[in-house]
Amino acid sequence: MMDKIFLLEASFKAIEDEDNSIKIEGYASTNSVDRVGDVITVEAWTKGGLNNYKKNPIILFNHDYNNPIGKATEVSVDEKGLKLTAKISKSVKNIAALIKDGVLGTFSVGFRVKDAKYDTLNDIYYINDVELYEVSVVSIPCNQDAVFSLAKSFNSENEYKEFIKNITVPVEPKAENSVSAQYSAGEATDKGEVSPVTKEKKMDKEQLEAMEALAKEVAEKTAATLLKQQADETARLADEKAKKDSEDEKIRIAVSSGAEKLIKDVEDRFRQKEESLESIVNELKEDLASKSEEIEKIRDSKRVFTDRGSNTDWKKVHEQDIVDTYVLGIASGKGWNTNKAKNLITKVNDLSGVEVSSADFEQIVSTNIERDIQLELVLAPMFRELPMTSATMILPIMPDSGYAQFGAGTLAAGTYDALNGTQTAPKGNLDMRSATYGDNAGIDLSERVVSTKKLISTSYLGNETEEDAILPILPLIREGMVRSHARAVEHAILLGNHADGVYGTSNASFSGLIALAAADGHKIQPSGTYAATDVVTAANLFALRKNMGKYGIRPEDVVFIVSQDVYYNLLEDAEFQDVNLVGDLATKVKGTVGKIYGTNVIVCDEFATKAASKYNAVAVWTRNYVIPRLRGITLESEYSVKDQRRVLVASQRLGFIDIIDGATTKYALQNKAA
Repeated sequence: MMDKIFLLEASFKAIEDEDNSIKIEGYASTNSVDRVGDVITVEAWTKGGLNNYKKNPIILFNHDYNNPIGKATEVSVDEKGLKLTAKISKSVKNIAALIKDGVLGTFSVGFRVKDAKYDTLNDIYYINDVELYEVSVVSIPCNQDAVFSLAKSFNSENEYKEFIKNITVPVEPKAENSVSAQYSAGEATDKGEVSPVTKEKKMDKEQLEAMEALAKEVAEKTAATLLKQQADETARLADEKAKKDSEDEKIRIAVSSGAEKLIKDVEDRFRQKEESLESIVNELKEDLASKSEEIEKIRDSKRVFTDRGSNTDWKKVHEQDIVDTYVLGIASGKGWNTNKAKNLITKVNDLSGVEVSSADFEQIVSTNIERDIQLELVLAPMFRELPMTSATMILPIMPDSGYAQFGAGTLAAGTYDALNGTQTAPKGNLDMRSATYGDNAGIDLSERVVSTKKLISTSYLGNETEEDAILPILPLIREGMVRSHARAVEHAILLGNHADGVYGTSNASFSGLIALAAADGHKIQPSGTYAATDVVTAANLFALRKNMGKYGIRPEDVVFIVSQDVYYNLLEDAEFQDVNLVGDLATKVKGTVGKIYGTNVIVCDEFATKAASKYNAVAVWTRNYVIPRLRGITLESEYSVKDQRRVLVASQRLGFIDIIDGATTKYALQNKAA
């Protein structure tokens, strides 16, 4: 309950400065007990609760974050309380004029109670520590008498009582004797006062019985009264709940038949029918524009104001808004000049305390979208990424070594051998693995050219599409970019530059695992004629690992990537251990569905449809492959005059390559020929 925001109203006086601007000043709170018994102590404002506000002391109008009207020039605490002095901007002419004329004369401060005590004996609240959130000039204060009241800040009596429990100061009960009655008597003093003396009077049996009967009667009446009060309270709460449920149902029906129903319709069409954004927006432009404000309010209602107190990192608080605003800018062609962008920059500056410009948002957008793409990937996270500084790089490769030689085999005629008294010439004896023993040719470093290819997704919006029509579908535009890139990356890593893939064999894509395996002849194709009823077994996959030679010795270093059809075949194979059997071990590789002889199995839906000579599985030793990446995601837009539409482009540069070319670090399984 301490996270609740309280409002405190107080009147101020206005003074016109020499530059015709308006200065207002007054006390937001004082340390006196007000008429409802609440006290905000002077010390409450001196424990660090003003620090965040002082970093950016904006003055708002009616608590509207989108309507700043000035800036506090002085926020101080004296022996009386919290004092504010602020300067109202000349740009808000109407508000300045109303203040000058005395029409507006009240400001309101929103703050959070960090520490408070309730004195039950005197019925007084003592607020000992607060945090100031914002200061506003208000037209209609919630308390016209400018009297602070904790009780008025709660939505229900139960909520208020729960708050009291947390701040109540226990009062020591007075000592009483339940067995005997006490009487006060005494002697008169010189001043005529009576000095109390406590004496005990013994009671007989009849008196005790009478008192017990009286106590029992009082207890029964009290219990009956409490039960009645409890029943009345229960009935009242039930009526309130029924009324609220009825109102909530009306609201739910209204919303579901309005904005949310419209968004759901757009999502269904975009995902199921895979229509273009342009056709959807053009057909529903009028509806989207009319519901835009309602949709924005639904999204804004999910934001909690108290986040400002618990999280001051503007990048995290406004991360989603930043991405949506950036996408809106490129979709509309207005960049950071949209209304949403202007409001966002104001909000971020209010929270950060340091002036932030649109340039600070670029990296956030790229990182955010790139992260979302990574979350959609299953195959890519298995391989290491290689940061690139240019589109092409040279990667030096050290080949495997041959056998070292003993002394006699390293000498040849040409120089004098003092030990043997002969002319000999010692040569290097460290050969390449493929060299003949005793060649003494040494090792030659090789190299691998690493390059990237640009991956591009495009979408289109009509030139006349208004900002209000684009706003509601911003999440869909962003999701479409993410899904498009994720599918392309997965498909290229698996197939890439192969006839079974969508990119064909014209080097439109980099070579994937299947393309590399086929080119090096690292594949198995069972003999016989293909039949639709053919199944893949655990033994078939184990044969892939066996053919990998030394790279397949350690089962945990290999991963089986299989098609959906193969996965269903494996579920009926006794050697396949699904995730229910291997437990947490299966989660070490993202997307793992089980194991075969200790090797993880991953399902990928990018394989070609089951048919003769089509590939359906591949075993890979992941450490031999890297994904070179030049930069993150870039979002751009271009206006096509001829087509009268705007093109939205999301691009990135990446590749996929095996470090040791031609090594048996991949082996593919191919269906029988027709």
